[in-house]
Amino acid sequence: MHLMTKPEQLARAKRQALYCLLMAAALFIATTVIEYRHVAQAYSTWVGLVKMISEAALVGGLADWFAVTALFKPIPPRFPIPHTNIVAANKASIAANLSGFVKDKFFNSQAIARLVSESDPARTTARWLKSANNSQHAARVMGDSLGGALTMLSDGPVLNLVADNLRKFLVTLDLKPLVTGTLQALTRENRHQQVLDQVINQAARLLQRPGAQAFIAARLHRWLKTEHSTLEKFLPSEWISERGAQVATKAIISTIEDINDNPDHVLRKRFDHYVAVMLQKLENDPDMATRLAGFQQSLASNQTLHTYLGKVLDDLRVYIQQDLRADDSQLRQHLTRMLQDSGQRILDENTLAESVNRYITGAATYVAPQASDFLTNHIRSTIENWDEQEMSEQIELNIGKDLQKVRINGTLVGGLIGGILFGLEQLVSLFSL
Repeated sequence: MHLMTKPEQLARAKRQALYCLLMAAALFIATTVIEYRHVAQAYSTWVGLVKMISEAALVGGLADWFAVTALFKPIPPRFPIPHTNIVAANKASIAANLSGFVKDKFFNSQAIARLVSESDPARTTARWLKSANNSQHAARVMGDSLGGALTMLSDGPVLNLVADNLRKFLVTLDLKPLVTGTLQALTRENRHQQVLDQVINQAARLLQRPGAQAFIAARLHRWLKTEHSTLEKFLPSEWISERGAQVATKAIISTIEDINDNPDHVLRKRFDHYVAVMLQKLENDPDMATRLAGFQQSLASNQTLHTYLGKVLDDLRVYIQQDLRADDSQLRQHLTRMLQDSGQRILDENTLAESVNRYITGAATYVAPQASDFLTNHIRSTIENWDEQEMSEQIELNIGKDLQKVRINGTLVGGLIGGILFGLEQLVSLFSL
């Protein structure tokens, strides 16, 4: 079956409207001729009825033809009368009204919130991600996006721009409130003591490893050979080093256990005091601010550090790009599993799904007004840049088919009104006798 194109549909609708108009015109001409030639006198009433119906239909059809055509074309073409070619003449107004309508009706916060609430994006996305093909496709898109971003960052001018901006950011960044705020957050509710617990416990576990004790013993053995080379020849230095390492390890672990068991241990108090002094200096000592600024400046101007970090990041970029180009990319596989697992968890946990929906709604209602200005401005500027004739043709192409139904309805309704008026006329004439 041949699917008609929009121009074909419009042409067919115009033909249908024209046929109705021509039929009304033909009936009007025929009945007029019959009346003037005094033909079919016996049926003069019926002829009058058909004539009035066709006359009214012709008037209605012509009026609606003018109204519809005047929207898109000048009438007549060379010296158009006012209020024709309305679409082209009001291009700026149409652009402003259409963009305003889109902004007010489609991008207001209530409409966006209702759309998100009704669509349940969390569960909808989760069900989509459960499919292996879908999660693989999403992971591929994410990987390609990451690869594209890394390729852009490998471009010399772009890389220089990013590096320069990072250096400027580092130089202008005020480290004092950042460091102060971080320390305040760490010390709130004794969090710094919890961090200390983790550090010393990790240190204890590290010291209990055979490798750590062997390292300490080796350092002691080297110290004996270096500092007491003569005495070392007469003593079992290796045995002394091993025993020394064991004693030192036990002493350190014992101290760590004492710190862990005693919340008021002297070392904890000293740590509290050190942190408090550091905070006070950061907040009030000008020398500390100067030292922070000097450290910040040295980081920004340390070319050796920049070169090293640049090489590390470049190697990481190359590794990621090579992995993404591989058919069995590990990164894509991890992303696929992560997306599938996330989708399953959202489906399994209603609280999680509701939280995701809530945050999506909040983000959408925040972003929509911001994006609406850009989108509506784009709509308005695009319409304003259209050629007037081209715009009229495009609008007619998309809605002209339905407007031709107005012409057909105008012809039919006009005929119906003509018939009703003829009937009323006959009734009046009867009552006048």
